[in-house]
Amino acid sequence: MSSHQLDFNLFEFAIVPKRSRWEWCLRDRFGNLMMRGREKTRAAARYRSQCALFLLLQATCPRLRPTADEGA
Repeated sequence: MSSHQLDFNLFEFAIVPKRSRWEWCLRDRFGNLMMRGREKTRAAARYRSQCALFLLLQATCPRLRPTADEGA
């Protein structure tokens, strides 16, 4: 195991029906609202929430850089 300690980000998404629309939200591990939206169909809400989740994971992912002894 390397000496680098990785801090993994955890997110959860929820899809809830509201009136004639579906509301989705993304929250971090502490319950803080990160993103939210409203779509006409459940499938669209699921797609948008998964896209938002991917963007958050991509933006917060720790970048691993090879060390000098790994032969970068």
